[in-house]
Amino acid sequence: MEAIRERAAKSGMDFIDFWAVDFEWQPGKPFNHHWQDYRTRKDRSLKTVSDAGHEYEQPGTYTACVKVVDTFGCDTSIAVGIISDSVGG
Repeated sequence: MEAIRERAAKSGMDFIDFWAVDFEWQPGKPFNHHWQDYRTRKDRSLKTVSDAGHEYEQPGTYTACVKVVDTFGCDTSIAVGIISDSVGG
């Protein structure tokens, strides 16, 4: 356990196996995987920034949800408010 704690303190990202973003998440609706990245046995790299380039069709306030699954199979999600000031922004 001590080795795991030390590794987590150095780089918590080492324990993330999968993460996905739903750029138009709504409470009570299914999570839509608009973008995702995950590790495989052959490729242990993981993008830490979405390259989806998502653009909203109308100005307004939206909610994005990020879902993360760690190497132990535990998952968590967090919703984040986003303000789009222009069409395509």
